[in-house]
Amino acid sequence: MLKRLMARLEALAGGRDVDRELDDEVRFHVEMQTQKNVQAGMSPTEARRAALLKFGGVEQTREAARDTRKLWLDSIWQDLRFGLRGLRRNPGFTAAVVLTLGLGIGANSAIFSVVNGLMLRPLPVRDADRLTVLAVSNGPGDMPEALSRLLMEDYRS
Repeated sequence: MLKRLMARLEALAGGRDVDRELDDEVRFHVEMQTQKNVQAGMSPTEARRAALLKFGGVEQTREAARDTRKLWLDSIWQDLRFGLRGLRRNPGFTAAVVLTLGLGIGANSAIFSVVNGLMLRPLPVRDADRLTVLAVSNGPGDMPEALSRLLMEDYRS
């Protein structure tokens, strides 16, 4: 079962595609160096041999990239198992963590919904960009007081 899970995770990480991309990249670098060597005056077979020598072991490079990818997946799997063991060992702590995360995510969603509805979306009025706020201040340093429709009518009369 563990091998099947690892195979699925590797396929999920794009194992076959990554191998093909790695082969293409190695081929590209060798071909570019071969072209440079041919332009420098070498024969094509001599240029390819020199490019392969300069690049180093092609198969060793591929194996190193595969090992790095495998280590990455193994590391994630080990971290996941370690975390789950720790959570299983302390059910009270697990409940507190899950509750805290749930409350945090819920509060974040609620606040974003309010901010989105009040501040980010345009007002549901015609020509909302032409709205202005009138305010009255009694002097410098005094907090301005917004004018309401009733207060405007009082000032008019």
